[in-house]
Amino acid sequence: MAQPAPEGLAAARLAELVRGDRVASEVIGYREWHLVLRLAGRHYRVAVRYCEGNEEIAYVCPADAQGGIRLALAAALHRGLSGEGLVTPPAGIDPGPTERWRLVQWLRLLDGIAVGASARELAAALLTPDARHYSAAEWDASSERRRIARWQRGALAMRDGGYRALLAAG
Repeated sequence: MAQPAPEGLAAARLAELVRGDRVASEVIGYREWHLVLRLAGRHYRVAVRYCEGNEEIAYVCPADAQGGIRLALAAALHRGLSGEGLVTPPAGIDPGPTERWRLVQWLRLLDGIAVGASARELAAALLTPDARHYSAAEWDASSERRRIARWQRGALAMRDGGYRALLAAG
């Protein structure tokens, strides 16, 4: 996260962070600007909060269990932005194969919801084609119905702001 730096603290300005050639994607929300910055072959996700202009900014890293990883990533991002060169980010920040598969499935689920697919159609496409042929009683009692419901809750929460949980999971 980045936000206006405390008064009296000499810091880089927001425009230096968001130079056009670095921005891979962006989403503008109320009082927040979510960016994916491309720098030396890596992508950095940054939430810029409470900035109204080209203020001097500070990186904000919560002091939680993942604080060390976030600090290392902020330092790597800062070195890349300042031209000092990038260091290798700490191991374990990219999702593993199972987590990556689940996140891809969630994206596919969100795409299906967007086109109006039913829960049973989603289960048939994402879990097992046999779900199409379940009787109403079998569908009601199936683990596939419960899994699609869980995935839907998780995917919608991630899409609607829970992406921070993904960043913390690294």
